[in-house]
Amino acid sequence: MSATVFYEHATAELATLTNTFSVAGVATDPTSVTLIITDPAGAQTTYTYAAAQITKSGTGVYTKDVACTADGVWQYVWIGTGAAADVTAGTWTVHATDLQRLYCTPEELKSRVGISDTLDDAEIIAACEAVARWIDGHCDRYFWRGTATRTYTPCGLYETKVDDLVSVTTLKTDDAGDGTFETTWTASDYQLLPANPSVGPETRPYTSIRAVGSRTFPIPYVLARDDRVEVVGVFGWPAVPSAVKHAAAIMSADFLKLGQTAFGVANGFGEFGPVRIRPNPIVASLLAPYRRYP
Repeated sequence: MSATVFYEHATAELATLTNTFSVAGVATDPTSVTLIITDPAGAQTTYTYAAAQITKSGTGVYTKDVACTADGVWQYVWIGTGAAADVTAGTWTVHATDLQRLYCTPEELKSRVGISDTLDDAEIIAACEAVARWIDGHCDRYFWRGTATRTYTPCGLYETKVDDLVSVTTLKTDDAGDGTFETTWTASDYQLLPANPSVGPETRPYTSIRAVGSRTFPIPYVLARDDRVEVVGVFGWPAVPSAVKHAAAIMSADFLKLGQTAFGVANGFGEFGPVRIRPNPIVASLLAPYRRYP
C-alpha cells in the first residue's frame, strides 16, 4: 500500500486493502476476519467479514475498499482467528488534492530526473512536499495563496503589520478589546502597503495596512485584548517567484537522490574515498532575497 499514491476524496478515491491468511504457506480461511482502520485523526472503524463489510475473493483472501476521506497517514490491521490466527498491520498515505502548495510538482520533478513510470510516485510526491515545507520554514513565509481570517496587534494609530497579503475582503476592528470586531472599515478607510507592489521584476505581497481619512486603529491597553484588527482575505504571494520554483526543483531532485545514500555519504570515485553530501549553495542563493528574517 505504501508505494501507491492516493488523494483525498470523499468517494471516488479508494484504497484497496487485500490480505491473504495462510497456515504453513497454504491459504486458509480464518474462523473470523476483522479489519480495523485508523484514519489520520486517530478515529477507528472496524469491519468484519461476517457482516458482509469485507469481500472474500478466494480461499484465505479478503479485500476491503476504503474511501480516502482525509489526507495523512492511515493504518490498517487485519485480524484472523481460529483456523488461521494471524495479525497483519500496515499503513498507506493519502495526499491532499490541493497541490497548489507545491513549488515543484511531481510531473516537473519526473521530467527533471527522467522518470516516466509510476513506480516511484510515493517518493516523488513526498520529496515535493518536504521541500516545499522546508522552503516555507527557511524563508519564514509561504508563497502559495489561501483564504484565511487573521487578527493582528496595531503598531500604532495609523499602521498595522500583517502577514504576506494578496487582497482584503473585509477589515474590522475591535474597539472595546473584548474579542468582538464590531467596526467594519470601508475600502476608503485604509491603504495597503507597499504601494505599487507590481513594480519591479515580480509582483510582491502587501505587508502592512495604513489607516487613512478619519479612522485610526484602536491601541491595546491593560486588561484588554492586544489583537484588535481582523483581516479576512487572501494571504500568501500573488504568484510563486521563479527563483523559488527553481530552488524547489533543484532541492526536490537532490532530495530524491538522497534515498540512494547512507547517512548523507556517497561512494567515492577512483582514488577518492566516501564523499560527504552538502547542501546545494545555489538553492541558498536563490532563496536568500525571499527570507523574511535572513
